[in-house]
Amino acid sequence: MMDLAAISAFVTVGDSGGFRSAASILGMTSSGVSKAIARLEQRLGIQLLARTTRSVRLTPAGAAFHQRCRAILADLSEAEHSAAAASIVPQGRLVVTMSSTGFGRNRVLPVIAEFIKMHPQVEVEARLSDRLVDLVDEGIDLAVRIGTLPDSGMIASRVGETGYVLCGSPEYLAAAGLPAHPDELPQHSFVGFVTPGTASRFEYRFQIDGEPRSMYFPAQLTVDDGEALVTGALHSVGLIMIVDYLVEDHIRAGRLVRVLREFEMPPVPVSVVHLPSRHPSPAARVLIEMLRRGMKQGQRSASLPPGVSLMES
Repeated sequence: MMDLAAISAFVTVGDSGGFRSAASILGMTSSGVSKAIARLEQRLGIQLLARTTRSVRLTPAGAAFHQRCRAILADLSEAEHSAAAASIVPQGRLVVTMSSTGFGRNRVLPVIAEFIKMHPQVEVEARLSDRLVDLVDEGIDLAVRIGTLPDSGMIASRVGETGYVLCGSPEYLAAAGLPAHPDELPQHSFVGFVTPGTASRFEYRFQIDGEPRSMYFPAQLTVDDGEALVTGALHSVGLIMIVDYLVEDHIRAGRLVRVLREFEMPPVPVSVVHLPSRHPSPAARVLIEMLRRGMKQGQRSASLPPGVSLMES
């Protein structure tokens, strides 16, 4: 490796025309500057400076080397300033993956949209996939993960939480009545759900007297898509149990009402993870904080529509 201190001393001598003036600029002694350049000449095997008792001048080889070194030091200085600016101003490219397409569309992408509006120097590639990706092999900067994380060695920042809610339309509840306990649910109608490609019945889970309880209900209409489930509820077919992020806007607008809230299962965490070997860039740090704020806003309690009383809200 080249001795950058010696190169800096040499360039400064060439610019200032003497050891004393270079020493003053660099905060060194004249002998220190002279010794640094002597080391450089010995390493290169050429004479860079022609010295007399009255003056110092560049040799032809020294003049050519001085020109190249001056450009290199200028590039290094610019790189240093750019790195310092990058530690403050979000810029560059981010690859972000979301472990759930529904969650990504409804909760993550809206935040990313606001993020890029605020930071036009950042380019974001958002990958929506339900498969578990390998951050190293696929060049992922940040991954949004739902649920308890395994001990993988990755660094995780918790940005929010999500869970299942039971809800129905105001029209349905006005006609069927508002349930006060899960034991009253067999008297209600439901829009059923099956996992795509399977025939497994959906498990309705509640926290009753501190213990989880699973329940099953028949349904006249069964679907295998989350948005179709919401459509059934909006048309007053019956109650639905669904992840909160798919209905939060409808609940907030009063098109759906969240019921039996006190019996809901505890929510699961939502985290943003990255590799321990990669320190989050300023852009990544800002996006993580925006996701944290966005999740909190998305979890606000919905106001009730006129004419509906909900004791547990």
